[in-house]
Order: sequence, then structure tokens, then C-alpha cells
Amino acid sequence: MIWEEIKLKYPIGTEIQGKVIRKAPFGDFIEIERGQDFTVLLRIIEMKDLTPEIYKTGDYNLIGSTIKATVAGFYDRNQQIITSQKSFDIELVKSFSD
Repeated sequence: MIWEEIKLKYPIGTEIQGKVIRKAPFGDFIEIERGQDFTVLLRIIEMKDLTPEIYKTGDYNLIGSTIKATVAGFYDRNQQIITSQKSFDIELVKSFSD
């Protein structure tokens, strides 16, 4: 599937569910399709109920766990879907994406 098809399949505001496959200091990488050739990123600043204390222990979104999030944008250059677990104004985000 090409990148433009991915963006049509998962437009901004789409709720997704996936498995945490990798962790980084800035966020978690999520698998939403088996063998996907694009990246889904949940940045730490977009994680619901994450506190500095929980972040330091690493006791959140463990590898292999299933999470839910909402598509919040795209990085075309890296073919990344950006997600959020926090509330946001979908129409406002779309206006910046157009």
C-alpha cells in the first residue's frame, strides 16, 4: 500500500488500536497492521495520564501491550502517522494539515 493510500485509510481523527512494538525516549512505535511499511508514533507528550514519575519507571505501554489512540497528523517525509491519546480539535488540526 502506498503512503497516500495509508493517509486515506487513516485520516486525522481516526481511532486506531495497535500493539506497542518498540519504545524510544520520545515515544512508542505502534503496529496497527501486520507487516506495515509505515511508522505509527505515539509521542510521550501525547500519552494519556503519563506523569514524570511513571515515565522514569518505564511502567507504561509495555512492549506487546495494546493501546488505543487517535490519528493526529502525518509526517510525509518519514511516512509516519502521529497519534494522540489526548483530546484535540480535529478540525483545527486538519486546517493545519491542508
